Amino acid sequence: MTDTMGSILPLRHERGSAFHPLSRLMGKSLSFQNKVVAVTGASGTMGRALITELQHQGATAIALTTSPQADFVDDVRVVSWQAGHEAELQAVFREVDILVINHGINVHGDRTATAIAKSLEINSLSVLALMDTFIAAHADPTDKEIWVNTSEAEVGPALSPLYEISKRLIGDLITLKRQDAPCTIRKIILGPFKSNLNPVGVMSADRVAKGVIARAKRDRRNIIVTINPLTFVAFPLKETAQSLYFRLFSRS
Repeated sequence: MTDTMGSILPLRHERGSAFHPLSRLMGKSLSFQNKVVAVTGASGTMGRALITELQHQGATAIALTTSPQADFVDDVRVVSWQAGHEAELQAVFREVDILVINHGINVHGDRTATAIAKSLEINSLSVLALMDTFIAAHADPTDKEIWVNTSEAEVGPALSPLYEISKRLIGDLITLKRQDAPCTIRKIILGPFKSNLNPVGVMSADRVAKGVIARAKRDRRNIIVTINPLTFVAFPLKETAQSLYFRLFSRS
């Protein structure tokens, strides 16, 4: 049906990011049974892999896509959306328990004004707008979740300057919003997986999706799936230091 329109930090905020390690030791887990999960970038390789795995876990999937002609299996509801019109999704979001923001663009070596604007709009600003729209759609969002695929470009080179800049920007903004977010916000930090956009990726999208869901079920707030061991060190250090900095020098 179509509608128009890792790794864990030492601390996690109760309402968004930092938590005491005791929570992990107690074995808190996330269940997807009977949950409604909306996924952006749904027509891409990772979007499809995540939807498949979520359905295997008992979730009802909504594919949020900017490609309304894309085909999905019959039991996936398809909702079309466009960057700049995120507020139009508020009615859909009222039905959603978990929003997975997975879309993105990579202009590679392009550094034209058009490429800059497009990278910032799609990789950064639309993500922020979707998060705000989702939270506003719920009178009490404390039991809701937002997952954002920010990429390991947050802490390492991607050989694509604008991709790195836009992904690091949204990564920083998410860390800032986590300080007093009213719902759980998880970051997904992925290494290079094989897809139409990255045919030389070394990881299988299906296996990566399984890894993401498995870590989320164990309540990981920062979900790292990569073959690069440096990311497992660099990302927690960066996230911890930045979270502390934002907590000390900003306020809601």
